[in-house]
Amino acid sequence: MKFLTAFLLLCLTTLTSLGQCIDTLQFPNLQPPCFPDFVPVCGCDGVTYRNACYAEFATVLNYSEGPCEDLALDFYPNPCTYWLYTTVVTKFESNVNLYIFDRNGMIYYYDYLSAVTSRTLTIPTNGFEQGLYIIMAESNGYAELSKFIKWEE
Repeated sequence: MKFLTAFLLLCLTTLTSLGQCIDTLQFPNLQPPCFPDFVPVCGCDGVTYRNACYAEFATVLNYSEGPCEDLALDFYPNPCTYWLYTTVVTKFESNVNLYIFDRNGMIYYYDYLSAVTSRTLTIPTNGFEQGLYIIMAESNGYAELSKFIKWEE
């Protein structure tokens, strides 16, 4: 019985603390009317949102500028044909290694970015073969990975 009481108290405490962060009287808008600009914010719920508009439409009451993690990575288009537009944002100014490799681990692109807080790159992909690729940004032992498709027209 003590275990059940402790568990219920823990659940209630968790819900109460989230209630201070999330507006529970509103439902999140599944398709917010936000611009897709990548200017990440860290919500009080520990989630990195694409920008302040996305955080507000997720009913987050408090957020701060920058990603929650050490870095955040964004790119478009996916699938890409000739160019991959990439943005890397770090919580604190730091050096970033940016890699693109195929599913077999062969590196197709590498760049060392020094003293980054926010950097946008245009990466040519016309030399890449059609297929699945992984883009990885790494800084201070933290890595952010994502997949994209190289497509031929």
